[in-house]
Amino acid sequence: MEPLVYYIICAFLSITVLIGIALMSKVKTAIIGNILSSVATLIAIIVTLLYFGILSDKWTIYTIFVCLFVGSIIGLILAQKVKMIQMPQLVATLNGVGGAASALVGGAAIFSANATFELATATLALFVGTLTFTGSLIAAGKLANIIDGRPVVWKGHTALMSTSISLLLFILIAFLFFNPPMLLTTIVAIFMSAFLGIGIAIRVGGADMPITISLLNSFSGVAAAIAGLAINDILLVSIGGIVGSSGLLLTQIMCKSMNSSLSKILQGKTSVSKVVHNEEKKAEDVGHVNEKSKEVPVEEILRSAKKAIIVPGYGMAIAQAQHLVKQLADILECNGCEVKYAIHPVAGRMPGHMNVLLAEADVSYEQLYEMEDINEEFKDCDVCIVVGANDVLNPAAREAEGTPIYGMPILNVDEAKHIIFCNSSLSPGYAGVENPLYKRTEGTSILLGDASETLANIIKDIKTNKQEKEEVKTTDSSVVELLGGAKRAIIVPGYGMAIAQAQHLVKQLADILECNGCEVKYAIHPVAGRMPGHMNVLLAEADVSYEQLYEMEDINEEFKDCDVCIVVGANDVLNPAAREAEGTPIYGMPILNVDEAKHIIFCNSSLSPGYAGVENPLYKRTEGTSILLGDASETLANIIKDIKTNKQEKEEVKTTDSSVVELLGGAKRAIIVPGYGMAIAQAQHLVKQLADILEGNGCEVKYAIHPVAGRMPGHMNVLLAEADVSYEQLYEMEDINEEFKDCDVCIVVGANDVLNPAAREAEGTPIYGMPILNVDEAKHIIFCNSSLSPGYAGVENPLYKRTEGISILLGDASETLEKLLEEIKVT
Repeated sequence: MEPLVYYIICAFLSITVLIGIALMSKVKTAIIGNILSSVATLIAIIVTLLYFGILSDKWTIYTIFVCLFVGSIIGLILAQKVKMIQMPQLVATLNGVGGAASALVGGAAIFSANATFELATATLALFVGTLTFTGSLIAAGKLANIIDGRPVVWKGHTALMSTSISLLLFILIAFLFFNPPMLLTTIVAIFMSAFLGIGIAIRVGGADMPITISLLNSFSGVAAAIAGLAINDILLVSIGGIVGSSGLLLTQIMCKSMNSSLSKILQGKTSVSKVVHNEEKKAEDVGHVNEKSKEVPVEEILRSAKKAIIVPGYGMAIAQAQHLVKQLADILECNGCEVKYAIHPVAGRMPGHMNVLLAEADVSYEQLYEMEDINEEFKDCDVCIVVGANDVLNPAAREAEGTPIYGMPILNVDEAKHIIFCNSSLSPGYAGVENPLYKRTEGTSILLGDASETLANIIKDIKTNKQEKEEVKTTDSSVVELLGGAKRAIIVPGYGMAIAQAQHLVKQLADILECNGCEVKYAIHPVAGRMPGHMNVLLAEADVSYEQLYEMEDINEEFKDCDVCIVVGANDVLNPAAREAEGTPIYGMPILNVDEAKHIIFCNSSLSPGYAGVENPLYKRTEGTSILLGDASETLANIIKDIKTNKQEKEEVKTTDSSVVELLGGAKRAIIVPGYGMAIAQAQHLVKQLADILEGNGCEVKYAIHPVAGRMPGHMNVLLAEADVSYEQLYEMEDINEEFKDCDVCIVVGANDVLNPAAREAEGTPIYGMPILNVDEAKHIIFCNSSLSPGYAGVENPLYKRTEGISILLGDASETLEKLLEEIKVT
């Protein structure tokens, strides 16, 4: 490979690594940045092997590939086995491995150096690489709790460090000017560098560990760059320099976030030993807090919250509570609460520690906010949930001069209306500074103990509370009877319907009501939902007819005449307080006159005030109100289920009506009219069974096929052929229409528009003029349809109102035919 080509590749790879690191600075692009840098590093290894001709010797090739294989296996195992909580110590260990590699290169270069510059850089690479290795191991040991995580200061620590640095400088000078014994001097240099690394890392602890990790990362890059100078590898110099400088920049950023200096941190002056950790203190705290937490019902605060900010800290990492944090956030969001996460730059034990843990729990990147982006929002949030964090939100950082955290930027948690602490104790954090928020008399709930257990209890309490309310409300059978007897109903959809995606269930309920002869309308408030026309779009998705949607001014006068008003996830838009409560955000806002309805059924998630924060007096109405709390989808599903059960019981009684069975038993000529409802219910085999029985009784059976029945040409023919119905029995409309007047019974299975007589008279309707089957001429019609709703054309069928010569068996066509067959067999 030509040098020019090599230099171009080096420049390209260096820029690629630089871009990768830049991408890793953002949560959204971190993964692609990591992949990009990894691929560039792999290419760099291959290019280096080729350019320096390292692969020219077969034994060298074997050695390198064995090393690559072993290293890859170890990497893959670590990627699979290491848990998220162990990431800080893994990162520290990998920094150490990088330092050790540079030390090996530097150590080897010492013995082959031909020039003073090469010898000097090789010696420095050995120094920096070795101290990075031992320092990283100490840091990893602290993070893994293998050794004491607090700062350890030896007697004469500073003097020992100064002596070590002086000796290393002396060794460097000796190498350059005095030609000492190479092996012995190198071994001494290794020991002194290792001791220096241990001395640096052992003195740092607690909350300063993220900065230590960042600094050691920088050292590993610097060691690699110096090693590159020693062996004249420009690619190693370039990439090592990028890693070293980026690590140093990150270190400075984090120091700034802590409002401290690197020198203070390395001297252990920020993580102090004034921390009070004793069981007595914890016991006192617990007693105090338990008493305090009784004053504030946490589940009520969370249930009514509209905006919440979660502040995770190292306590969350220790308790591995990130999944429970996500569960709690999900519950809050289900209740209509907006949830955000506030991430302090030094939270945890390595840069991005909280982001990694929350990503593991599938928290959306969009919900994670850096301190400077969310600090202004704390004053507007209803509740702030602190999970294992302390120093990063301690207001003492603004005032307590002389303390380790004085001047450190913090999260403005103290501005939240209510704070819920899920911390292990009331002890000061790693900085050893008391947190005045623990003594706040109002707007604070403190739940001490393991964060996982605390969160699990909160979630359990919320669910239990919700379930109890739902159980009480859904057993109210009067709602079913009320809906069953209603002749006019108005449905009021709101944002709660959108959250629960309950529009299809709303439509199902409306269909059922219509089948019972109830007129159903939808009242749409202009600001319902989160965008203009939000409710219209959702209801259109559920195939609700546009004709049934009414603007507020068009329907408000009708509420007083309706039998029941069904509210689905709406509140402010129907809150009568808007007429009287002066000074409230909704005062004077036009509302839907829901309060004039004879009976209101609320299908809302809770009784909490809406977004305006104004109590709704309708919830306290003693008569004419049914309140079914919980997820709107679940509530509606329960109502529909109860109505169907109730109806089924009645239908079971109805289908024992022997007149239908007797009619079929005495019929001599029958025509069956299949429709799309037969296809949906897959009832073609049952239709064939019924026809066989009729034929067995001497009845002639024919099938009338309308050309547009079903969803494709010949749809009915295909289905009936599947059930072995003879082609000879299938008749096109024009061939059989004259025979309806002579048949004894016509059995309609899931058909409507194709036999609707309105097509002959109802001008202006979609079916006007459409040729239809003359079913209305039959002596008796048995409808096996799912409901009495108009078909897809939206035109009422007058046959349903015929007073004589008609039997209507509503429900799933398969179930209806099965019951009918059973009754016929019994008789």
